[in-house]
Amino acid sequence: MRLTKKNITHYLLDKGFLEPTSFMSGEYMLTQTQSRNSIFKIQQQQDKGLFVKQLIAQDATNSYLMQKDATSHYLIHQSDLYKETATHIPEYYGYDPYHNILVTEYFANTKNIHEVVYRDKKLSESHAVKMAHILASFHFDITKEIKNNSSLQFFSKQIPWILNTNQLLNNNSQSINNAVIAEIHKHQDLVKRMDKVASQWETSSLIHGDIKWMNFIVMPNNEEVKLIDWEIADLGDPLWDVAGVFQSYFCAWVLSFNNQNIQDHQQMPGTEFLSVETITPVVKLLWETYASAQKFTATEAREKLLKTLSYMAARMIQTAFENNMAQQQQMYPNSARILQFCNHILADVEGIAKQWNLID
Repeated sequence: MRLTKKNITHYLLDKGFLEPTSFMSGEYMLTQTQSRNSIFKIQQQQDKGLFVKQLIAQDATNSYLMQKDATSHYLIHQSDLYKETATHIPEYYGYDPYHNILVTEYFANTKNIHEVVYRDKKLSESHAVKMAHILASFHFDITKEIKNNSSLQFFSKQIPWILNTNQLLNNNSQSINNAVIAEIHKHQDLVKRMDKVASQWETSSLIHGDIKWMNFIVMPNNEEVKLIDWEIADLGDPLWDVAGVFQSYFCAWVLSFNNQNIQDHQQMPGTEFLSVETITPVVKLLWETYASAQKFTATEAREKLLKTLSYMAARMIQTAFENNMAQQQQMYPNSARILQFCNHILADVEGIAKQWNLID
């Protein structure tokens, strides 16, 4: 069954996701968008909104991503381990495995952090602190709990593909058809640095896996922040998530430059507020908030910060690859800038951390 604007109301009523009174009074508004999934957003005047997602391509990979999204919401709302985290994510209403349909809470009249940053043209310290607290709420060692929790056993503990350098850089350079990968392949020093980053991976905690500004939703009061989209969730290294926030800040800066000419180092109009000087104090605040919530010792905080910066560089290289997908054979200037920036970081992570005043 394919959900449409004509049949979705009856489906939701039949499954008990929508109250008959709301339907009869007409106090709801339905909108539909389509990307990799078919998305329906339902606003209700008296009740919470509904976010309905159905797979378009019924293949094994996309079905698994949908199941991870559903399992993460169920786990966080049902387990005593994640009581605080449950207050920071959408309510879970149900998952229909036969039709690959997930129903969660919809936050109407909101914007994500990415939209807020470019709307306000400044980096909010308050939002940085809230992102740190949300991540800390589900970043803890659950090694002992995995044995007795079927929802946790569902996750496959996969290392992020960008850290799998053997798979990323196959031995036959002739078969590489992406300019970013080809460029990495030419620089074996960068490959070795990526291998070193991958060797630090530890599986100890539930992770979101796809942390970025766009997945943090700022509620209409501009105070609360929610975390959405758990399709890439897994058991893994929690610092990979923190690196995702770091990545959002520094990618915004690198991607603010002219993407047509590598020689033109001017930022695009309206993005001048993004600079290393404006970003690093906010990143430092975010890290110190996270480290304090995790009760890291000073030594642990220093070591884990360096590891997070290394992960950030790996994630940015992944962004360069993804941004260059449309132009496989020739590298975009901003993809080249990201590779240069990340190679510089990985060559001397501690020196960069000191240069940015993140450590003494």
